[in-house]
Amino acid sequence: GTAAPANPPSPLLRPAAPVRPAAAAPEPYSTQLGGDAPPAPPPVLASEVVDELRAVMGNEYLSLVKLFLEDAPKHVQALEAAATAADMSKMVAPAHTLKSAAANLGAMALSAAAKRIELGARQGVLPRPAVAVAVLESEFRRASAALNALLK
Repeated sequence: GTAAPANPPSPLLRPAAPVRPAAAAPEPYSTQLGGDAPPAPPPVLASEVVDELRAVMGNEYLSLVKLFLEDAPKHVQALEAAATAADMSKMVAPAHTLKSAAANLGAMALSAAAKRIELGARQGVLPRPAVAVAVLESEFRRASAALNALLK
C-alpha cells in the first residue's frame, strides 16, 4: 500500500461535513458562519422585488423606475452637501427617502447604505459622514445602472 502523506491535507481538500438529515432545524445564519463573518451583502437589485412589481404593475412599474432615477440624485446631492457641512440633522430626511424608494424598487444595497446613514445621523453617531455618503453614491451608481438596464 501507499504511505499516508506526512503533511495533513489542506483545509480546502478535507471532505465536507456530513449532511444533516432534513428533519433537523437549520441553524441561524450567524452560527453557520462562525459568528464573526459578515452577512452576505444585499443585492444591487433584488430580482424577486422587480418580478413582483412587474407582476402587480405591468409596464407601469417602469414609470416608477424612471421617477426614481430622476428624483434620487437630488437626495444624493442633499446628502453630499450635509456631509460636507457636517450637518447630521440634514442627512436624516434624504437618507430616509432614498432608503424607502430604493427598497421599493428592489435596490437593496442602496437601501442598506441609506439606512446606515439615516440611523447614524438620527442617533448622531455617524463617524465619517463623507465616507458613508461615498459608499451610498457608489451603490447609487450600481443601482442606477441596473435600473436603467430594465428600461431598455
